[in-house]
Amino acid sequence: MRAGLVDRIVAKSIDLFIVMAVAIVLPRFLGPLIGFAYSLVSDGLTFKGFEGRSIGKRIIGLQVRNTLTRKPAQIRDSIIRNIPVGIATFFAIIPVWGWIFLAMVGMPLLAMEIYLMRRIQSGHRLGDIMADTEVIKPDAIEARVEGKKP
Repeated sequence: MRAGLVDRIVAKSIDLFIVMAVAIVLPRFLGPLIGFAYSLVSDGLTFKGFEGRSIGKRIIGLQVRNTLTRKPAQIRDSIIRNIPVGIATFFAIIPVWGWIFLAMVGMPLLAMEIYLMRRIQSGHRLGDIMADTEVIKPDAIEARVEGKKP
């Protein structure tokens, strides 16, 4: 079952909070760099319990999968699908000029992502189209297969 817009936004908000926390807590250049890296690869985590899930998606119960293979997203899928959001995240960590660029380019890009999720019938955002991925609610699929209500 395809994930809903609100669930996706909440999951991404959790992940962006993690990015900001890491950028603030860790030393000056290391924190923002690790936060940026997490924002790109987070949907391609492959260890147990996180297959195709960032921390935010794991908390909300969502999963990213490749639409061609039907398998959980890998690091490559994650990097491609998160480039639009990653651009905004990257500029958000650069004081003053980065914030100006974020306001001029990053925020409209994020708005377009949300617009596409709402308007495209499949619920894909630009990053999903670029990477051939989709966000699903796997627990709802399993419940439906077992004959239970999600």
